[in-house]
Amino acid sequence: MAPSSTKIRRIVIKMVDVSYGGEIGFNQAIELSAETLGSVKLVQEKRLLQKFFDEISQDTGKYCFMVVDTLRALELGAVETLIVWENLDIDRIKLRNHAASEDRVLHLSKEQQAHEHYFHDSVSGVELEEIEKLPLVEWLLDKHKSFWT
Repeated sequence: MAPSSTKIRRIVIKMVDVSYGGEIGFNQAIELSAETLGSVKLVQEKRLLQKFFDEISQDTGKYCFMVVDTLRALELGAVETLIVWENLDIDRIKLRNHAASEDRVLHLSKEQQAHEHYFHDSVSGVELEEIEKLPLVEWLLDKHKSFWT
């Protein structure tokens, strides 16, 4: 169906014919419009996720899951692309043990933070001081450049 009004015609970027309805048709429209929509975030995200799923299905070993493995890969400089769920509910918490003069960093969910044992030294039982707490996503956004320099 062609746009009928002049106003609509001015904002239509491209029209494509699809063979399916629903989600399959939507995905087909994105594929057919990919060149036109190349800078649109949705297309970029779809390509990125497809590359990620291709790595998993081919079992290349060029991927990792979970916070600990991902942070270790970042520290080793082994990350080409980092995909982070924007609603990740993990905090990066830096704790200080004054008795032992040492700091440690934990990555805990809200549920984990409700357990006191994370905030006490396992050997001495000393309560640890929380000196920094940030959502992990925010910390990654702040520090991401240092991983790729």
